[in-house]
Amino acid sequence: MEISVLVFSALALAVGCFVQSSIGFGMAIVAAPIVFFFEPRFVPGTLTFMGLILAGTNTYQLRKHISYRGLGAAFVGRVPGTLVAGWLLMVMTSQQLAIVLGGGVLLAVVVSLSKVKIQPTNQSLFWAGFASGVMGTATSIGGPPMAIVLQHAEGGKLRANLSAYFLFSCILSLFMLSYTGHFSWWHVKYALIMLPPSLIAIWFSTKVQHLIKAEWMRMAILILCSISGLTALHQGITG
Repeated sequence: MEISVLVFSALALAVGCFVQSSIGFGMAIVAAPIVFFFEPRFVPGTLTFMGLILAGTNTYQLRKHISYRGLGAAFVGRVPGTLVAGWLLMVMTSQQLAIVLGGGVLLAVVVSLSKVKIQPTNQSLFWAGFASGVMGTATSIGGPPMAIVLQHAEGGKLRANLSAYFLFSCILSLFMLSYTGHFSWWHVKYALIMLPPSLIAIWFSTKVQHLIKAEWMRMAILILCSISGLTALHQGITG
């Protein structure tokens, strides 16, 4: 493994960790394309393991703000969403699936920008967890559905609940990746090698979180969701 590959991948992961620790999600959206460019084998195994460390760290830091009762519905929805994604991957081409998922995310962004306010009820959290399971399994980026449903929450609660959900999701995904042969100690080794810059980024984010206004967080969430949706559409159309 060339040193330059590790350095650039580590920096991309650090920036992604800073973004997610600051607004609640976005590590995969920011880091995945860059990491994949330098070392495709890091995606999704190493990226997901880094996501597990990030989610675990953030969940511990923000544990007082977590609403486990509300997240329960999202946890329940995540499991069948993962199974449905597995079925879709067998009956649809990756391009068709990318178009459907990308279009769904963009539609959710449009709804969010309208006067309709999505409330984080048990039903909406279940379906957000379901959609996140489908997207996370099919594209490695499952944050947008949950982030859109929780976008109006207070900053600390938003970060805490998204972190707790991602912790559960990463564990589930790593079990599946390991079962299918896409995750091994090789991925863990390189994740640990690239970990120090990400830990510094997570620490630094805790020092600036109080400067980030709620409206900035919501706009950042919608921008990242739009990027995710447009990227999926582009991949689906261009193949």
